[in-house]
Amino acid sequence: MNDQGPHHDATDHHAGHHHPDHETLKQKGQQSADDIKEAAREQAESTFERQRDTAAQHTHTLGTVLKNAADEFDRQQQPFCSEQARKLADHTERFSQRMRDKDLHSLCRAAEDYGRREPAMFIGGAIAAGFLVTRFLRSSPDKAPAPAASSETAVPDQTL
Repeated sequence: MNDQGPHHDATDHHAGHHHPDHETLKQKGQQSADDIKEAAREQAESTFERQRDTAAQHTHTLGTVLKNAADEFDRQQQPFCSEQARKLADHTERFSQRMRDKDLHSLCRAAEDYGRREPAMFIGGAIAAGFLVTRFLRSSPDKAPAPAASSETAVPDQTL
């Protein structure tokens, strides 16, 4: 029995050494996870900042398209549609300017707030943006030459 007592103490002492190692590994793992999370956040913000001006320009273009639509509604003597298009164009222009001045988090909050305050305008803007994006995407392939129909071009297309 006396032999087991000291042996038991040695086991407890040995287990005590593993616990700090386990905690150290846990802390290092947590630090690595935090570092990765921070790097991903920084990358997302950096990407956002690079794309923000482009998005603001496209939003400005959408505002111009909406103003042109309002003018067309005026020519067709459709005052209600003209008024709605102008309101949407004005909101879009203001949004474009705010977009240039904000960071990612504040811009998302502003869009959510606007969607709650003006749901019809927000949905209308989303639909108009969808049409604009569709128009852009449909016009993009026209600028690129069509690939030749051969087995050489078919193989790279399948690997993409």
